[in-house]
Amino acid sequence: MRKKKVMFLLISVMMVAALLSACSKNEKTPETDPPDAKPEGSADRSASTLEGEIKISLPNASAVVWNAVGKAYMDKNPGVKVTVDHKPQEGYKEWLTAQFAAGTPDVDLVTNNEVLNLVNDQKFVDFYPYFENNNPYTGKTWKDSFDLDAMGINLEGVGAEDHLWNLNFESVQIVWVYNKEIFEKAGVTETPKTFDELTAAFDKIKAAGYIPLGLAGDANSMWSSTAGWLARIYADQYLRDFINITRSEPQDYTYLPEVDDNWSYDPSDPYNDANSKVTKNPLRAWQAIKEKTGPFQVAGNPAWAAYSENLKKLFSYTPDGFFGVKDTQAYQLFLTGKAATMMSTPGSYWKLPKDFADEEKTGATGAVQPFEYGFFNMPSMEGPEVKGAARTIQIPIGFYGIVNKSAEQNALNMDFLMFLTSPEGYNVYVEAIQNSPDASLDGAPALKDITLPEEMTAAFADFAPIGNTEGYDSAANILARGLWDYQPSVQDWVGSVQKYFAGKITTEQYLNELQANIDKYFDAALKERNLELSDLNTPEKRPPVRNK
Repeated sequence: MRKKKVMFLLISVMMVAALLSACSKNEKTPETDPPDAKPEGSADRSASTLEGEIKISLPNASAVVWNAVGKAYMDKNPGVKVTVDHKPQEGYKEWLTAQFAAGTPDVDLVTNNEVLNLVNDQKFVDFYPYFENNNPYTGKTWKDSFDLDAMGINLEGVGAEDHLWNLNFESVQIVWVYNKEIFEKAGVTETPKTFDELTAAFDKIKAAGYIPLGLAGDANSMWSSTAGWLARIYADQYLRDFINITRSEPQDYTYLPEVDDNWSYDPSDPYNDANSKVTKNPLRAWQAIKEKTGPFQVAGNPAWAAYSENLKKLFSYTPDGFFGVKDTQAYQLFLTGKAATMMSTPGSYWKLPKDFADEEKTGATGAVQPFEYGFFNMPSMEGPEVKGAARTIQIPIGFYGIVNKSAEQNALNMDFLMFLTSPEGYNVYVEAIQNSPDASLDGAPALKDITLPEEMTAAFADFAPIGNTEGYDSAANILARGLWDYQPSVQDWVGSVQKYFAGKITTEQYLNELQANIDKYFDAALKERNLELSDLNTPEKRPPVRNK
């Protein structure tokens, strides 16, 4: 057993997905070996000899911002052409999957958090070997550009079995955004701290003729976007004791004495189950699902019942036709003053003023009337089944992945990211965000030697941390929306939860359906992770490496 192992947050906001493989089984695997030598160049790239093309396609990203970064990079590297062709968020994972199904994709830089099957098939470049290379735009090794603690990465014991398939150096914190004018008109004088205060405020807002919660309810939102965030965040309050089951035992291949010997369960500490404080064994989570242990038992579990009933109440304050509402439509309701609240990030601090004047965003002719807005953290549900106060999703994000091609192309793509994460490149990025009509920075970057504009630094300081729910193999994350992001299970759950929210089935019936769903897809979901039932008989042992 290794003395050290990588501890980092795995996710998804917006949140990981396990898609059915659509890759060609006959496709030749691209070169995977990183270059042995450090990339050519130095801190002065005036004599750059790099040549080639870099194609960037990100979901819902700003073309203005990325074209600015691309131009700055091409100015330093005249032999390189950077092409930006962003895609809509909706349908992005299907588009990306199709690119691989047709052969080696034309695109280079993507986000890969929703194509877990492609990640597992190693269709992307491993960042770890490049961390030791020189960053020619700083004159230091690339790893020295990052705040690794903020990224949740420990490089001390990276072994051959450890990989980093996407890069997260930005941050996100999911918060509530509210229309102060609607709250005032409805007689709500304080932002809610508890769930009961929230629903009481919503009752007043509804009586005043407004939509209390502008939330999308289509399949995409229920799984990987705003509705799915709430489903997992509030399940976490009731299922925090998962860690007593999935934590590493002394004999486990995942156990780190220097970490785990000093840990004890304390749900009053919102960071008690952080990866830096306690290691987890994913095989013990699978075993608990199979054996229906503790919070991993859904049907007949009072904690699951109390959580589900509160979640149903919360979702009753959403727009009419909720199950057909998309994220863009829900946002439009907030922008136009019809909805009192929405789920977002601190980036809305800068984004909302831009979007008030964006006819495409508002759906209105001409700019809508801006209003004063504010933020508040997750109000906590209360009751005998609650294990701890509400936390949120507060993690490093980005999910930038490099499509695995030739060693030369991989090195070129990495050089671009080295520029982006350098003080020079990131300054171009931030300035472009400030000047763009459609972009915002969601949180402080996990980059060293970066100086943000004073107004950004001050704004981010206002968002108090309340703990993070993301990146753990918790019962909330892997069961609240079907079984562990396995798409057939997710699809069945969406149909089931829609019936439940619509009042067509009872809480007991809903939980029975969810339990049956989990049981039905267990073997297939396990196999998608390249695991076998026999692995669960000896969870202390590392599963063997298997070829698909």
